[in-house]
Amino acid sequence: MAVGALLVIGTLLWTALGFAVWANRQALNSDNWVDTSSALLEDDDIRTAVGLFIIDRLYQSEEVEAQLAEVLPPRLVPLAKPAAAGLKEVAQRNAGRVLGTAAALQAWETANRTAHESLIRLVESDLASGDVSLQLGSLFEQMAAATGLPPEAVEKLPPNVSELQIASGDKLQTARDMLDLFETLLWVLLVLSVGAFAGAIALSRDRRRTIINVGGCLMFTGVALFAVRTIGGSVVTDALADAPNAHAVADDAWAIATSLLVDVSGGVFLFGLFLAAGAWLVGEGRRATAIRRFFAYPLRERPGAVRAGLGVAILLLVIWGPVPWTQRLWGIAIFTVLAYLWLELVRRLTLEQFPDEPAPRLSAHMPWRTRGRAGELERLAGLRDRGVLTQAEFDREKAALLAGGRQPAEA
Repeated sequence: MAVGALLVIGTLLWTALGFAVWANRQALNSDNWVDTSSALLEDDDIRTAVGLFIIDRLYQSEEVEAQLAEVLPPRLVPLAKPAAAGLKEVAQRNAGRVLGTAAALQAWETANRTAHESLIRLVESDLASGDVSLQLGSLFEQMAAATGLPPEAVEKLPPNVSELQIASGDKLQTARDMLDLFETLLWVLLVLSVGAFAGAIALSRDRRRTIINVGGCLMFTGVALFAVRTIGGSVVTDALADAPNAHAVADDAWAIATSLLVDVSGGVFLFGLFLAAGAWLVGEGRRATAIRRFFAYPLRERPGAVRAGLGVAILLLVIWGPVPWTQRLWGIAIFTVLAYLWLELVRRLTLEQFPDEPAPRLSAHMPWRTRGRAGELERLAGLRDRGVLTQAEFDREKAALLAGGRQPAEA
């Protein structure tokens, strides 16, 4: 009962930790913030929505109409307002294309990096106040140039038009308190979840099976994180049903903004899979025992080659990089240490169980080939005839084989 309760508690805490890690990487890491914001602008629908937002703010300013009035002949000054409306229509049709240029994407990336670094610097410092804004002046200039507006139309825009306030000074102290709480919460969740799993293993009478269950709990956590992300996307989209402009891009924005959560869920699932598979392979089950027996000879006679093979497998995992921890030095270092400790455990267990196992022969008599149990019986008989197995060991293996299913076919 206690072991099961600890596994449930550990799973819940690890799930909460997964969300906390995602939020930390997404909100507090400038590189991840910039990557996400750049991916948002690279999406066609989102880019068009941002472009229309900039056009609306640009042409709502009286400065555009005033600049047009300055360049028109006196008798055509009354046409400044209709001309501004015409230019706005042209700009709206080209908004997505203009923001899709390399210069616009670079300006957007620079604005987001500068704003985020300023925000983090203010939150982590002891400064009492300060405002952080996303400076969109460069994007306004490019949008204006693409529609034929003079540069002065943007240069004379009031600050509240060409920038978006992210944080104000009176909210920074609250942000500092939340950041301190959040960073503390990360470590608390990590310690408590690892402690719950470790406690379950320590209290268990069958620790190997409990380790398999821990791996299953981690795999369940990975699936749960992904499921919550999917459900959350539906909730966000439905909540914006009354805002057509935002609703049109809600799915794409949610998918991009939570892409790091997919990485977290995949990483947890993969680690749980490795943990469960590794614990299963050192068990006494018939299939696990058969696998260890098959590799007994190379583990005994070619240990260096086996260790090198594991190193190559880990290198291929790094090259593949399916999840973030396989691309982090600390992650792959921890995994490598655990993998080699596991290999030595498997090697010691296998050599104790099969000290004289001959080299495996890949033939039609192997148990996974078409002859099934009949082929395995022939293999056991051959080992008995060569003196590798005693008659008692042969009888025991034969009984275990036949107990696993129907009688073998006659050879």
